[in-house]
Amino acid sequence: MQAFAHCPASTLSGIRYLLTDIDDTLTHEGRLAASTLAALERLDAAGIKVIPVTGGCAGWCDHIARAWPVASVIGENGAFAFRRQGQRILTTWWEDEQRLRARQRHVMTVARQLLLNHPRAALAQDQPFRFADVAVDHCQAVGPLAQSEIRAIIAGFTAAGIQARASSIHINAWQGEFDKARMAVRVLTETFGLDRMQLEQEVMYVGDAPNDAPMFATFRHTVGVANIIQHRAALGWEPSWVTRHSHGAGVEEIAEALLTARKGVESVKTDA
Repeated sequence: MQAFAHCPASTLSGIRYLLTDIDDTLTHEGRLAASTLAALERLDAAGIKVIPVTGGCAGWCDHIARAWPVASVIGENGAFAFRRQGQRILTTWWEDEQRLRARQRHVMTVARQLLLNHPRAALAQDQPFRFADVAVDHCQAVGPLAQSEIRAIIAGFTAAGIQARASSIHINAWQGEFDKARMAVRVLTETFGLDRMQLEQEVMYVGDAPNDAPMFATFRHTVGVANIIQHRAALGWEPSWVTRHSHGAGVEEIAEALLTARKGVESVKTDA
């Protein structure tokens, strides 16, 4: 990982879509700072579309799609995407909603059995508001659990044929072929009409944890906020750059660089 300060201005000026994780990327200790929200507002006003890509629950994502300055939001690690059209919320499902819910019931059965063996963990408090996955809390309202115990829970899901990945606060578990990266590519191509070259040149992703690895592996321009360093050994795939600041302040650092690069291009066009 290189320092984000070394990201070329020519790369920054071409970014039209900023995809971002939420927990411990936009937020710090569960809170979204006013300055970070303002940075998202400035990006939106400048024509840079912000798309949160999160393991967060459907209930949370509904609010984000309605109230935040975002073009879309991808939730539960890629099970669905919401976007606002006037006062309506349009939903893109990875696959049939009823099939997702049936699979979720099976995952819940496995999760409850695993929790009997790991009583320090618990279902996430937002589980009732989830459509497709099951979230096991390891560092939000419980814990923090040791990395060895997190790995053991993930191994238990994997042994049952269930995908599981750890964010900074939850272990998200689901059945299906979706993940953050696959749904992000679908949304960018099918909803926003990007072609392969645009995916490579116009998209940047920022995250903080091991469950962001599929995004780091898929997109060319990727950034970790500074607090990603603590997870470096578990990443599997590293981002291209890392910010100087952590959490939302790191996203603000990225936003400022993108907006400065955009102004530079506009200034050149005006002079010409």
